[in-house]
Amino acid sequence: MASNRLDSAPSRSSDTPCIRGSSGSLASGTASEDLSPELLARYAGPCPRYTSYPTADRFTPLHADREARVANGSGKPWEALRDVSSLSLYVHIPFCRSLCYFCACNKVITQQYGLASSYLERVLAEAQWYRERVARVLVTQLHLGGGTPTYLNDGDLTRLVRGLGEVFDLRPGEDVEYSVEADPRVLELETLDTLQTLGFNRLSMGIQDFNPEVQRAINRICTPQQVRTLTDAARARGFGSISYDLIYGLPGQDVQSLERTIDKVIELAPDRIALYHYAHLPHRFKAQRLIDSDLIPSPQAKIDMQLAATQRLTNAGYRFLGMDHFSRPEDPLAAAADDGRLARNFQGYTLMPADALIGLGASAISYSRDGYWQNHHGQKEYATAIAERGEAICRGWSLDDDDRARQWLIMELMCHLRVEKRALELRTNTPFRQYFAADLARLRPLIADGLIRESAQDLVVTERGRWFLRNIAAAFDRHLHTGESAAQYSRVL
Repeated sequence: MASNRLDSAPSRSSDTPCIRGSSGSLASGTASEDLSPELLARYAGPCPRYTSYPTADRFTPLHADREARVANGSGKPWEALRDVSSLSLYVHIPFCRSLCYFCACNKVITQQYGLASSYLERVLAEAQWYRERVARVLVTQLHLGGGTPTYLNDGDLTRLVRGLGEVFDLRPGEDVEYSVEADPRVLELETLDTLQTLGFNRLSMGIQDFNPEVQRAINRICTPQQVRTLTDAARARGFGSISYDLIYGLPGQDVQSLERTIDKVIELAPDRIALYHYAHLPHRFKAQRLIDSDLIPSPQAKIDMQLAATQRLTNAGYRFLGMDHFSRPEDPLAAAADDGRLARNFQGYTLMPADALIGLGASAISYSRDGYWQNHHGQKEYATAIAERGEAICRGWSLDDDDRARQWLIMELMCHLRVEKRALELRTNTPFRQYFAADLARLRPLIADGLIRESAQDLVVTERGRWFLRNIAAAFDRHLHTGESAAQYSRVL
C-alpha cells in the first residue's frame, strides 16, 4: 500500500484510551475554529480504523473445506456470494523493488521478477475457486493494492485483468471504479497507457512527504516533478480521479516542513488527499527499526502538524470528509458525502459500495452479508494452500444479529455522520437506550466535549466530531470492550 495504514489488520494495546474524554464542554463552531491541542491530545490514543466491524484482530481460525466454525456460531460466509447483485474485487500485489522504512503493509522486497509472475498464477487460480461460488454480477469496484501493484510488467497487468474477467463480470466504464495504487518513483508512462486501456480510471500515488531529509530518513526519494509528470499524464489519459497519500509524524518532520509539502501538493491539485498519521511500531514491524526513533516528532508536534495541514488544505478549498480524507469540492466523493451516498470498505471511503467484496492474494480480506474471511498472510502458506485447495482461507468471522446492528450503526456514523434511533430499534427489536445503554455511557464524555449530539430521534456527529469518528465508533464496539486482544491499534493522531 501507499501508506503505513493498518486498515486490513488493525491492532490495539491492552488499554483503550480511544474513548477517553473530559467532563466539560467546549463552545460550538466549525472544526477548524474550536479544535484545541488539549482536545486533540485527549482523543489521540490507539483506536481501530473501522474499515470493518468487527475489526480484523477479532477473526478466528476458519477453513473452507470443512464446516466453518467461528467465535459466535457456524457457517460459511462465502456461501452468501451466490445471492449478491453487485461485487467488489481487491487484489493484493505485495512486491516492491525497495524497502520504505515506514511501511507496515504485507510486502515482499525483491528484484527477482519471477516471484511476482508465479504469484500472479496463484492469484488467478484462487479467482477460479470462486467461479462456482459467486453470482455472475457486475464488478462495481476493482482495486489493486500492495506492495506496489505496478511492480507487475504491462503484460502481467493485462494477464491479471483479463484472467479476472474470465471469472467475474468486468465491464469498465463511467459507472464503475477501477483503481490502482502506484509508486511515482517507478511508474512508467507506458504503464499508464496499459492501465487506461484495461479500464482503470482512478490512480492513487504514495507521496508521503516532499522534504528530501524526511525522504532519506524513510528511504523513499521522490521529487515533486516526478509526481507532476505522472499527474498530468494520468489526467491526459482520462483518469477521472487522482489521489495522493501523505503522512505526518514521520522522522525529521516539523510543522514548517509539512506545510511546504502541503503547499506543493495544493499546487499539483489532486482530486483527493489522504493525510495519515504515522504509526511507529518498531516492535511489530521490522522495517521501522531502521528509523531513528529520536527523529520521531513528539505527540504535541504531531497534533500541531495535523492542525496546520488541515488548515492549509481547507483554506485551499479542499473539503474535510472526516478521519484522514479530503477532496476537492467538485470531486464526486464530496457530492456523495453531501447527499448521503458515501460508503466505506477496506479501501476506505468509496462511491461504489457492493453487496460483497472478494479479496485475492496473500492476507486479502473478503466479506459478505454473513461475515468475513481472510487469506494466509505469508507467501509460503498462501502458495501451499492454493496448490492444495485452490483457496487460502485461514481465519474469519461469522456475523450475528448484534454484529450486524453495530456494523450498520458504525458505518452510518462514519459515512453519514448521523444515525436514526428508530432504525436501530427496528433492527434490534429493543428500545435504543435500553439496547445501547453501556455504549451511551461510554459516549457521554464525547457528548460533553461537543463531538456528537444526542436527541430523542438520533445521534449526529458535529463538525468538530468529524476529526474523532474512530473514537465515536469505538464507543459502540462491543468486542473492543468485552474481548481480549494482544494487538495494538494505531493512534488516532
